[in-house]
Amino acid sequence: MRLLVVSIIFIIFITVINFIKPVYAQSLPYGWQVNNFQSNIAVLPDGKVEVRETISVDFDSLEKHGIYRDIPYIYTNGDGTKTYTQIDVESVLKNGSPENYQTSQSNGFVRIKIGDANKTISGIQTYQVTYVASGVIKGFPKFDELYWNVTGNYWEVPIQNAEATVTLPSNAITQVACYQGIIGSTQECESSQDEVNAIFKSTTPLSPGEGITIAVGYKKGLVPIITVARPKTLWEKITSPGNLLLTLIIFSTSWSIIFRQWWKNGRDFWFRRKDLFDPNAKEEKKPIGAHETIVVLYSPPENMRPAELGVVIDQKADNRDVTATIIDLATRGFLKIEEVPKSWLFGKVDYNLTKKDKDNSKLLPYEKELYDAFFSSKKSVKISSLKYTFYNDLAKVKNQLYDNLVSKKLFIKRPDKVRGIYFAVAIFAIAGGIGSTIFGLASQNALVVSLALGLFIGCLPLLFLANFMPRRTAQGHDMYLKTKGYFLFVDKAEKYRQRFFENKNLFNEVLPYAITFGLTEKFAQAMKDIGIKPQTTSWYAGTHAFNVGTFGSNIESFSNSVSKSMASTPHSSGSSGGGSSGGGFGGGGGGSW
Repeated sequence: MRLLVVSIIFIIFITVINFIKPVYAQSLPYGWQVNNFQSNIAVLPDGKVEVRETISVDFDSLEKHGIYRDIPYIYTNGDGTKTYTQIDVESVLKNGSPENYQTSQSNGFVRIKIGDANKTISGIQTYQVTYVASGVIKGFPKFDELYWNVTGNYWEVPIQNAEATVTLPSNAITQVACYQGIIGSTQECESSQDEVNAIFKSTTPLSPGEGITIAVGYKKGLVPIITVARPKTLWEKITSPGNLLLTLIIFSTSWSIIFRQWWKNGRDFWFRRKDLFDPNAKEEKKPIGAHETIVVLYSPPENMRPAELGVVIDQKADNRDVTATIIDLATRGFLKIEEVPKSWLFGKVDYNLTKKDKDNSKLLPYEKELYDAFFSSKKSVKISSLKYTFYNDLAKVKNQLYDNLVSKKLFIKRPDKVRGIYFAVAIFAIAGGIGSTIFGLASQNALVVSLALGLFIGCLPLLFLANFMPRRTAQGHDMYLKTKGYFLFVDKAEKYRQRFFENKNLFNEVLPYAITFGLTEKFAQAMKDIGIKPQTTSWYAGTHAFNVGTFGSNIESFSNSVSKSMASTPHSSGSSGGGSSGGGFGGGGGGSW
């Protein structure tokens, strides 16, 4: 029975303790408070003022990271002019040990943010903040004075007790004063003095918005009167000669590295021959980059296919190159293209591709990939049916085309991958420059902004130069020059009309290359002007009587239709993430975080 009574009493005791604890947690009206604010102020021989603030706070059971202290460094005078001071933090301690802190400037205040974002603390904590203030002593005709707002009037919680001690370098104090309360209050607080020290103390707890301000007058000329110039704006700092020079150095260095990378690894290799079109010609010693003459060629160099020359000339496998391959396969007898008329007035012309019975085993890998993608399980396919379904096959065809040119030793590496690497580097560097610029502007750090701007501007050219980083081999450079020679022939076809009269099929042979060179309609017009009537019935069937000019327009329309249909990708749903969708100097205040 006695054991039962003891157990019941124990349970009641534990229960009462558990109820008392949360009530105690709310015992402080603001959740936490400043128990004591002690400021030791020393006027230094050089005219600066060292301030050591010891701030004891009680967080009770709240979980906090620490406190912050706001101190003004810009003051507005009665006539509207401004006085500027400088605050330099020397040390921050918590319970006698060094503590993490950060300083920042905003709206004329220096904020000292104390604590660790990864740790929380409760109960009583004592902070000691030491800083040096410059430009806070004023001179009058008969005396000099330190007029100092000790606590600041912008604390978010009560201050139970506030004290301050002012020490001078030698015996010189002539008068002191102490005021407490809200801004503008003339209520006096305790003060005492000797010739070297002045001691001040609040007489009542200070509510939020209240503080104490002290004034110490001393013999004139004891220490120098320091003035602080208006701090430069961030823009003035950024545009200062030193920072502009830094930005220029970073920009120049970035651009030099990029240009050197292109010079060393992006320019084509080439043979130093007198005649690039005669492999047996005697070598002529001439510097790299010497002028190279383009010689007109009347047939595709080394029987290269249209898409191959398209990549050789611009280092990209475009949709136009794939379209040219379709026309090329058609003119060579592997398929037939039939125009499908509009189904209604505002409809679009469609095209039907029909497979022909011809051995395709000798097609190049990328041609075979394209051919099989069209006809792997059917004899014909409409271009419109490829929309939203063919993009994966298109990527495979382009991959095969790139691999084909690398295997032929025309490129050192696949141009698309080289471009991708340099684009990624450019985007990463530019994003880093933008991010650093934003950080520098937010933190008012002109040095960071200057460095970041130099990096950002310096790396912008890489976005452009990335297109020229793929490198042709010497053989590939020769092929590029020869391709340019064949381009001249196709571009100026009307100058070589006799060749078209001698070879009746030359139109069909040249057309796919005209497409990949972007010369379709110009080439068709040249044929019309020459008077050539090419035979296209074996591989192309239109809805109207054949006309070279109309045919050129139709082929251009076909090219556009094919490019749009083959490259179209399905839209993702929004649900899967694809949618859019007082007086004197000093002052300030503080709080917790």
